[in-house]
Amino acid sequence: MPELWTAMDSFIMASARRWCRRLHYSGWTRVLFLLTLMIAVGFIARNYWQVEDDLEARKRISNGGDKKYAQSIQELLAQGIDEKRMREALRQKAEEVHRIVKERGEALAKEAQAKAKAKANVVRINIHKPELNPENQHSWKAIEKMAAHDEIEDHKKQPEQYMTFKRLMDAKKCPACYGESLCEQAEVGLITMDVADKTLEHKGVYFGHFRNTEVVAKRLVGKDGWTRFDEFICQNASLPKDCDVSHMISDTVLVTDNVLQVSFLQDAWRIAHTRRSIAMEACMTDRLIELIKTAYDENVNGKLSKTERAYMITALLLNPEAALLKHFTSRAEEYWPFPKYLGACGRVILVESGGKLLGSAIESPWKERANIALQLLEMIDKFRNGDPKWVVIFVDFSFNNFAVNNYGRLTLIDFDDVMLIDREEFVGENKTEPCDLKCFKTFISQIEAMNSYDSCSAMPQYSQMMYALACVRLLSHLPEHLSEPNPMDPKPDKHRPDSERPRLLWGPPEQEAKVLEELLRGCVEENVAGGRLEAVGELKTFLRRNAKGEN
Repeated sequence: MPELWTAMDSFIMASARRWCRRLHYSGWTRVLFLLTLMIAVGFIARNYWQVEDDLEARKRISNGGDKKYAQSIQELLAQGIDEKRMREALRQKAEEVHRIVKERGEALAKEAQAKAKAKANVVRINIHKPELNPENQHSWKAIEKMAAHDEIEDHKKQPEQYMTFKRLMDAKKCPACYGESLCEQAEVGLITMDVADKTLEHKGVYFGHFRNTEVVAKRLVGKDGWTRFDEFICQNASLPKDCDVSHMISDTVLVTDNVLQVSFLQDAWRIAHTRRSIAMEACMTDRLIELIKTAYDENVNGKLSKTERAYMITALLLNPEAALLKHFTSRAEEYWPFPKYLGACGRVILVESGGKLLGSAIESPWKERANIALQLLEMIDKFRNGDPKWVVIFVDFSFNNFAVNNYGRLTLIDFDDVMLIDREEFVGENKTEPCDLKCFKTFISQIEAMNSYDSCSAMPQYSQMMYALACVRLLSHLPEHLSEPNPMDPKPDKHRPDSERPRLLWGPPEQEAKVLEELLRGCVEENVAGGRLEAVGELKTFLRRNAKGEN
């Protein structure tokens, strides 16, 4: 190869000298010409070999990747993992990566288009209304005033559209809010919400899209709760109740270490609420506070800034659902049956849609309903045993608190009554006596009233009552269970619409009906200690067999 380059160099230089003599170049001009030619030849040669090296490197990487891929497959096969399932999982992961890349490209294109459109609108305003030219004094104030006037005019034409998503977010109140991680995307139009859909407006829930994903926006608390929260900030800052909370929250006790204490948080519900309910702070511990801190430590430096503290305390005081979802779906290592937390903008959080409400599955075929019922019981298994350090307690089992997606996957979508119980802090004795729904309601009342902090120690032993609540409220079609009032409702109504709704396990195969009835009774009514867990185990086996059509 060196001999080839030497021969080529000699040939090129000889040809160059002949051309110089033919063109009558002088000495220095000839030198410059030759130098330029040599540099050009060197540059071409360097690029050629660089391309060759890149191709060789890519080939080596590709071969190494193929070997590692094959080696990984062999290792997984050696562990007994089904090859078909494994290849399907890898295929799905590849499709997911492709989808994310595609969505990112579309999002960037849409963002650029939105910015160009906004710029064009400003230019259009300047052309048609010279008095609003940005070079004129106070022009932007005039533009804002005109935009506000246009919004009022739109309200007169379409009252149902007046409460725009921007008003829902109320981002100008930040950092007295849930966060600002999605505000930029919302500003350029990547997040759209159907605020005219009033289906769950009473719960502060709205449906929409974020890029190509169906999402749900949640305010998590009503207008009165936010008003009480704002008034507390102004009062603590020794200002009138209509002060600018976005600036004042950083000057209040809410961003100090004093509020991130168990003693403060247990009574802090009074700041934004008028009554106490079972919630995460009922059995709050120092370890739980530290766990939530890690979810809000965005820069992972082990310390919370005043802004991060403001986001965290806002969630804990208004509704801990934001903090719980942020932990479980953004920081937790394992999968949990909760909607994915996407972020927040102002006083709204965004989560992935879990699908349709559980009540929509009532008319589904028996096999599908059996599968959903099995998922519900396995979800409770996860709550009780899915984490070696924590027990998840949930007591509000209703059709409106669960959703099923197009693939039949069940998720919990409402966290108003979710508690995290610290296994290390609350270690009680094993329960040796049976407990029914009345017994459990008495126990929960003690937790709500904070009559005894020691009552939290017994919570892990009472966690099996979640099976009973799920069976009586969502699964059992037996007449004695349909008429059973909600044991968690302080003012139960036997004539409520929910009592007339069929349960998931109605209409089983005739040959399986009697077996199912006995198992459901064993799930709800425990006659001997340990009887409920035994019945639930048999019920899961029953449902697994029916979901596969093996009856």
